[in-house]
Amino acid sequence: MCSLKCKSALLAGALLLASAACSRSHTVRTSDGTLTYKEKGKDSGTISVTGKDGKTATLTFNQNKLPDDYPKDIPIYSGSKVVMSQSVSENHTHNLMLETEDSSDKVVDFYKKGLDGNGWTTESTLTTPQMTILAGTKEQRHVMVQIGDSGAKRSIMQVVSDKQ
Repeated sequence: MCSLKCKSALLAGALLLASAACSRSHTVRTSDGTLTYKEKGKDSGTISVTGKDGKTATLTFNQNKLPDDYPKDIPIYSGSKVVMSQSVSENHTHNLMLETEDSSDKVVDFYKKGLDGNGWTTESTLTTPQMTILAGTKEQRHVMVQIGDSGAKRSIMQVVSDKQ
């Protein structure tokens, strides 16, 4: 399990190395472990942190592209645009951000039906005038879908991970 120090290193590495992405691969070694950044193309890459104990956590990020390993049983709103995606090796966590110009009601209805139709059980729904959050479970995984209203567009954030 990635400690707070490990998670801090992932975040710091992501910010520092992504901004200095002039090289395609860069490794930093400290007394606490190793951080490696690898650029996989114009808009994607990986950051791996290996602690003194030998455990490794990897963050993979993409802009404007659905990752190949994104779970197939999580519906993707058709007509939406991928803004950002991340995958973290720990707990098989995936984070996907989308946007659409369709109404919030239409998007929420799509996800309620799509999650149920793919075997997910909706555990809770929270609705405010600006946002709806759906939380569900399937086997040993959790999913959270947040639909936010931001003027002319709706933002959709999906987070799926293994149960801890």
